[in-house]
Amino acid sequence: MGSPKQQLVLVVLLRHAGQAVSVDRLADALWGDTPPASATANIHLHVHRIRRALGPGRLQTVRRSGYVLEVAPEEVDARRFLTRMPDIRRALERGDLARASRLNREALAEWRGPAYADFADHPALRDAAAYLAELRLEAVEQQIDIDLALRDHTHLIGRLRLLLADHPYRERFHEQLVLALYRTGRAAEALEQCRDTRRLLAEDLGLDPGARLRELEKRILDGEEDQHL
Repeated sequence: MGSPKQQLVLVVLLRHAGQAVSVDRLADALWGDTPPASATANIHLHVHRIRRALGPGRLQTVRRSGYVLEVAPEEVDARRFLTRMPDIRRALERGDLARASRLNREALAEWRGPAYADFADHPALRDAAAYLAELRLEAVEQQIDIDLALRDHTHLIGRLRLLLADHPYRERFHEQLVLALYRTGRAAEALEQCRDTRRLLAEDLGLDPGARLRELEKRILDGEEDQHL
């Protein structure tokens, strides 16, 4: 899609797909507080090239002051991801774990990397990228919860260790790792993970573990049967 600036114009238009995006907003995304004298002309050129690449009817001019990019919901991977969430919740509410697992895996398969890729830290996209990234992590947590409920523990320990390498302060991943270790007969490692988490949170954040992890540790120390955890 051409130069990085042209790509950024397209990404901002996609971020607001179906809505009018003013020339001023595009200029702010491209140059911040210091747009060149040729800013409007440059934007028109970028839009012309994007319009030619996408084909007719996609990128509409609005009152000569902005543009609307028309896309169907199923054409945008982020929207396909988001539209599966209600169906997953309903399957979980019905106790249909097999369907919930299938739908959740399909939702996660929409991801091919960070939201907005190289533009994720751009001021015009940072909040939207962070929002989608959080939803992705919640979907990952949800998939692990489903796998734990289905007693499918074989792959979880290694996966959770990798996730914690990238998200060391995400306490839910620590809880899930403790549970997976205990359910696979590795009680000593589960308790060691509890201690390591407690030390990490205290030393790095000055915090104690949350109530769920403390309760899980207590129940393991009490020798509660793993099927009850």
